[in-house]
Amino acid sequence: MRDRGFVGTTIEEVAQQLAVTKAALYYYVQNKEELLFQILSQTLNLADERIGAIERSAAPPAKKINHVIDTFVHLVAERPEFFTVYFQEKGHLGREHLRTVTKTERRIVDTVRKIYRDGAAEGSFRKLDPTATAFGLLGLCFWVYQWYRPGGRLSVDEISATFQDLAARGMLMRRSTN
Repeated sequence: MRDRGFVGTTIEEVAQQLAVTKAALYYYVQNKEELLFQILSQTLNLADERIGAIERSAAPPAKKINHVIDTFVHLVAERPEFFTVYFQEKGHLGREHLRTVTKTERRIVDTVRKIYRDGAAEGSFRKLDPTATAFGLLGLCFWVYQWYRPGGRLSVDEISATFQDLAARGMLMRRSTN
């Protein structure tokens, strides 16, 4: 699906890639849309579990945001094929499956928003719009699937550290007001 898209991929091709019979694949999924839903759900549920654990931890909000960024950068870099399918093919989900996926997406955004709000309330973060901030942080991390290549100029850890620094400090240099 990553290479050919949802429409251009057949169940037979998927079965061949997995080295199983078409009948065996149909044991696990009813149809191609169900397969797409399983791919998206697996990826989102993993992200939701990890982000939820970060939010529930005793770490201060600034550390939590760094952990969120690190988690998403690693998830996306380690599973680019899942995120490519997720972002490019999600529109092929049926109503019920899309509703389920959207619910998980909202939970993830709500968790990041809550971490940000907690940090703003304690004075660790500037007071910015929590929703825009949450979407900005997630967008920063999710776009990695488009350009990161293993063995490239930057490692996943270097990308994560850069994004954490960018989120924490912004890009503007602090100027003295002498």
